[in-house]
Amino acid sequence: MVLIRLGKRNEAQYNQLVQEQRDIFLKNAADNRLPEDLDRITQAYEYAYQAHAKQTRKTGEPYILHPIAVARIVNEEIGLGTNPIIASLLHDVVEDTPHTVEEVRDLFGEDIAFLVEGLTKEKKEQYELSMQVDNIRKMLLTIQYDIRALLIKLADRLHNMRTLADMPLNKQMKITGETDFFFAPLANRLGLYKVKTELENLSFRFRSPEEYTRIQKILDDYARETQSIRTRFVAPIEQKLRENGIDAVIFQDIRSVYSIWRHMKQKQVPFNRLESVYVFNIVFQPMTGECEISEKNQSLKIYSLITDLYMERVGSFHNYVDNPKANGYEALHCMFMTEHGTWAEVHIKSARMEEASVHGCIVKRHKNVGIGGVDAWVEEFRGTLKDMVYHDGFNNKDGFFLEGVKANLYNDDIRVFTPKGEQVLLPSNATALDFAYLIHSEVGNHSQFARVNGMLCSIKTVLKRGDRVEIGTDSNIMPQKDWLDAVVTYKAKSCIRNALRKQNISVKPSRYIFAKCCSPLPGDELLGFEAQDGSGKVFVHTRDCERAIKLSTEHGETIVNVDIEVDETMFYPAHLHVFGVDRRGITFEISQIISEEWGVNINSMTMTTKDSLFDSDIHLEVRSAKEINSIIKRLESVLGVEEVRRVTIGRR
Repeated sequence: MVLIRLGKRNEAQYNQLVQEQRDIFLKNAADNRLPEDLDRITQAYEYAYQAHAKQTRKTGEPYILHPIAVARIVNEEIGLGTNPIIASLLHDVVEDTPHTVEEVRDLFGEDIAFLVEGLTKEKKEQYELSMQVDNIRKMLLTIQYDIRALLIKLADRLHNMRTLADMPLNKQMKITGETDFFFAPLANRLGLYKVKTELENLSFRFRSPEEYTRIQKILDDYARETQSIRTRFVAPIEQKLRENGIDAVIFQDIRSVYSIWRHMKQKQVPFNRLESVYVFNIVFQPMTGECEISEKNQSLKIYSLITDLYMERVGSFHNYVDNPKANGYEALHCMFMTEHGTWAEVHIKSARMEEASVHGCIVKRHKNVGIGGVDAWVEEFRGTLKDMVYHDGFNNKDGFFLEGVKANLYNDDIRVFTPKGEQVLLPSNATALDFAYLIHSEVGNHSQFARVNGMLCSIKTVLKRGDRVEIGTDSNIMPQKDWLDAVVTYKAKSCIRNALRKQNISVKPSRYIFAKCCSPLPGDELLGFEAQDGSGKVFVHTRDCERAIKLSTEHGETIVNVDIEVDETMFYPAHLHVFGVDRRGITFEISQIISEEWGVNINSMTMTTKDSLFDSDIHLEVRSAKEINSIIKRLESVLGVEEVRRVTIGRR
């Protein structure tokens, strides 16, 4: 669906526009639908039209255009059935007008009332965490019974993002934050790749418009400059497919602006060093009749034909046909050398696989495919939600809810293996400790070390796709507080928190995020800036930090007072620089004072000497500004030490 910016119009023009959009919506809704179902949709439209008759959007256009647009997305882009289309038309009626859920139930039935109620934001005088978080929580609870409400909410968010230019800046930042954190990952997890890509791209466009425009121009120039190269790469493949009687189409899909930006950031490289700006999707129709072969074998045959034409990049082959991603995505991925000396990324998939990559869980629902892929994730997430209710409770104020949501909406998956060859699915960036807890909570609680591909490793080692993992345990080992930062899965975090509680160790997560630019500590003169995503998090800086001064100028309305009490169980990174006259044993004496006298952990210590003088950089973990100041004072008393100073990056 293409969005057209309407601008200001008079009442007659708006009425005409509503009629036009209504007619298009009903015409498209009539396709492959029984007359009685279309009558119900029409009735719902008339009800919504009357309910929103006096409402307008920020642009001045009639509010009814929004429910029409959401219903069109649900019908035409996501592909849901009659009841979700009706619920889309009515999704704001209870929230924004005097009409009630009971009235909706009487007119349209229990199922539609259930969907509308799940989509209606609760209005309270006081929220458990925040209005945004509480409403995400309510919406997610509906997944225990039905996933359709989430899909309608995705359609609602997609239309809101398409019309975000009409909102003030603070609203734009709030909505883009929610989209990045929750809605785009959700769309990805449900296999709705196009929805996910558009949400990410729109969010990036509003969050960083100049960077978006810059990368868009780079992509436009690249598309124009490489057109002939790409054509020459594709032509021999098309000919080879025809010669072998394979009915296939090759699509040249350029990556989105957001995807390019994310890859540049992750790899810390400029655009001209990126690989796979384009993806060549080969979509084939399965062979039937006497020549019928499986989709997997046909995919492999196409792959084999391409290897006759081009050199394959070693290690680039990924088989997502035998091992689909957790969102149900299937394809063969590989990379081949072009005549230009660059690598071309090729995805080989059947028409069915391509449809599933666009419509994700909807395809599985319609075809009643058994529990697997997205369906398996939905079942797992239902269990996780119940576990969150049972163990941590949805009504606590500790902030664990969003943590659990984020852990279950990860963007990618890796498959690793037990020593016996059994497959284990984990989110990207999962560690050996996540693996241990997935095997069994007791294995996780007593993890001492890991062996990854036979090599002895820390339990905090980040795993890669295909790793074989073995966990060594010791009954004397107990979970430590820093384990919470070493895991990404909800199960691991929940088990660690429960174990820490039994040890009477506080597990309440701080709402404060300490900035790396100035290394603030409890006891410093601090300044906080409240996050605008509704999470309640506060980013903490020292008051003399250059970054804090800049933020105070740009976003003064987000400043909050910060008074952080010292927690003896919490440690923060700090950096000391020591300078003086070198002598035998001075390094040992300095390290002994820090580690033994003060009981502070030294993460690293370097010492350089020149002309009988020494410089030492010490990275350590302390509890407070008072503690590090005391350590500094003690080190200054050491024979030969001339200067001890605390090092921070962002202070003037």
